[in-house]
Amino acid sequence: MAGARKSGLPKVLDLPLAVAAALTFGFYWVITQEAMKATLLHRYTTEHTVEYIIVGFFIWGLVDAAFRVLAFPRETLALKQAWLPPRKGREPIGAAASCSAYLQRKPLWLQHSRIGLRFTQALAFLQEKGSADGLADYLQLLSDQDHDETQTNYGLIRFICWVTPMFGFLGTVVHFGTALSGQTAGEIGDKLPTVVAEMGTAFNTTTVALTAATTMMFCLFLCERTERGIVHIIDQRVRGELLNRFEVAEASLGPFLAALEAANQTTLRALDETTQRQIDAWADALDRLHAEHEQQAKWQAQAWLESLEKLEGRFETNDAEREKRLARLLATMDAQRSEHRGQMQASAEQLAALQADFARMAGELAGVASGERDLVRLQASLAENLKILRETQQIDHALHGLTAAIHLLTARHQPAIKESRAA
Repeated sequence: MAGARKSGLPKVLDLPLAVAAALTFGFYWVITQEAMKATLLHRYTTEHTVEYIIVGFFIWGLVDAAFRVLAFPRETLALKQAWLPPRKGREPIGAAASCSAYLQRKPLWLQHSRIGLRFTQALAFLQEKGSADGLADYLQLLSDQDHDETQTNYGLIRFICWVTPMFGFLGTVVHFGTALSGQTAGEIGDKLPTVVAEMGTAFNTTTVALTAATTMMFCLFLCERTERGIVHIIDQRVRGELLNRFEVAEASLGPFLAALEAANQTTLRALDETTQRQIDAWADALDRLHAEHEQQAKWQAQAWLESLEKLEGRFETNDAEREKRLARLLATMDAQRSEHRGQMQASAEQLAALQADFARMAGELAGVASGERDLVRLQASLAENLKILRETQQIDHALHGLTAAIHLLTARHQPAIKESRAA
């Protein structure tokens, strides 16, 4: 357990005793210095041999308690760890092996803690028994052992707490005996100051012993209470993790279950052999199918190659014919292009001639337009003249004048008409 001493030294020369001896020598080396001789501490720890013994026992007990306290942080950290996989309902007893393997993956300092050792022992019990029957009693036994170990761990401090007052009383008796031995009543009266000083030293020894014992008892109370609290938490944690976790099977069913397991193992082996034979047969069939598929693939590839060669020949023939057709088409297009170019040139010449005709026609139309303007003016003057004639009743003279004007206009326009007809 965590509280047991792991040192390789003999029991009398264990590590706390060696450290306590070194600290005692160091304390008395300091207290015997000149600067400390006038202090109260020097007076209460160096006046008698018994006081040296009391101080040595007191330091030994404190060192032993300090070594116990140094294990508390590790135990506290161990309590915060996840020691088992998450629970998934009732598990078969065979799951204890997997839980033990999960625990073995923890660091060694955690495995050697109190809770780690408690889980290890409980899982070993389950694996050895093959059933969860009696697990509660076994966990209670482990709890009692831890509490007994806690009681045993502080045996040295209890012994010091018990024996230190005895040393104090022994020092008192020794001092009284030294002060009063061989003294008569008259001599005691004469040496009363010396006797009283010896009696004061005797009471000082008792005071030192009682102070040391009280201090050690207080340290014992604190350490033991803390360790018992850790053990109580371990009890609750282990019970909560392991009780009602595994299926309970009667111990009398062990042989039957073992025989059933052996039969199951035999059946599983037979099934494995049958499955392996079937897998081998399937593998052979697959190999044959693979070979057939490869042969068919070769034939298919060869047929595809022949088809591709034929298609390639057809494509080459079609390409040659297509090139010939394209050449003929290009020749035809060149001939048509030449013919079209000649037609375009003739059309351009006709368009040029037509443009010249249109230019002459535009000139003639301009002349006609100017003649029309003259006609309009003439019509306006005629209308005015007709109006005047109507008013003056000289219509005959007007008709003769109009006839002469028409002849004049006709004679003026005859050369233009002849020219247009000649064009």
